[in-house]
Amino acid sequence: MVPASAFGLGPELVTTAGTWTRAGKTVRFVPRFGPVAGSAFVLIGRADHRSHPWRELARFAVPEAEHTPTTIVESIDPTVDTVPANLLRFSVTFSAEMEEGSATGNVRVLDESGAEVLGALLEMPPELWDRSRRRLTVLLEPGRIKRGLQPNVQAGAPLQEGGSVTVVVGSAIRDSGGAQLKAEARRKFHVGAPIRSRVDPARWDVRWPDGRTDPVVVLFDRALDRALVGRYLGVVDPSGHPVPGTATLAEDARQWVFDPAENLADPRLRVDARLEDLAGNSVRRVFDRDLSHPQDDGIETQELFLGRP
Repeated sequence: MVPASAFGLGPELVTTAGTWTRAGKTVRFVPRFGPVAGSAFVLIGRADHRSHPWRELARFAVPEAEHTPTTIVESIDPTVDTVPANLLRFSVTFSAEMEEGSATGNVRVLDESGAEVLGALLEMPPELWDRSRRRLTVLLEPGRIKRGLQPNVQAGAPLQEGGSVTVVVGSAIRDSGGAQLKAEARRKFHVGAPIRSRVDPARWDVRWPDGRTDPVVVLFDRALDRALVGRYLGVVDPSGHPVPGTATLAEDARQWVFDPAENLADPRLRVDARLEDLAGNSVRRVFDRDLSHPQDDGIETQELFLGRP
């Protein structure tokens, strides 16, 4: 037995792996690997002599699986209304585990007229899924964002300050069960001025608790990347050990609140230097660096600690 697409390609066919068994006049074939829904196979045979050609004995198809769409797009980040013109990435969170590979070509950026912004997104197989395969990260083309590079010079930045764009997540993306989304999802963004400076924790407004069970509140000077805030920002005790508690980032990604699960004694804010804003600028360096500006030079620190003044 061979896949129908392979039959007729030549005499040297590689048959489907599996096991044949006979019970009386009945012959049964069990494939080593389960057939894919919608595929077709040909049962072939020939005389004992290998010089005889293969002959089709029967043909059958594996029925298409019937899938009822249940998965939706829960959110499209950033959740702010206005993004910088040099926005580096956005992410899409789904309500269920997704299939890898089907997102390619089904996420688009549209301009104000509804036309697709061609070349706006970086073609990057494999797709960037988190471990749960529920959050997909999509990068805008860095070569068009960084000034002076040929893609930027020739095609310009994907987003234009003062305009607006719409991110469209097509319904053809499939979940891990093979079903498409219940509906496409869209999110419109206004495009503001580009941001080309390092994330500087010295510019944050940190409000330390009055009591030992009160929260730590941090007001950022700009919106930060939601996923990276969850990974690279935390509260530690004087010995540097993480303090258990619940952290919440506001919808506009500019306020972070940490509610401790136990009494705080002289808390400190730990900031990993890889923490980034929406344009890819981190605590360590500027994403789109101007080599003629000393203020764009990076720093070597791995992490920073902020304490009560």
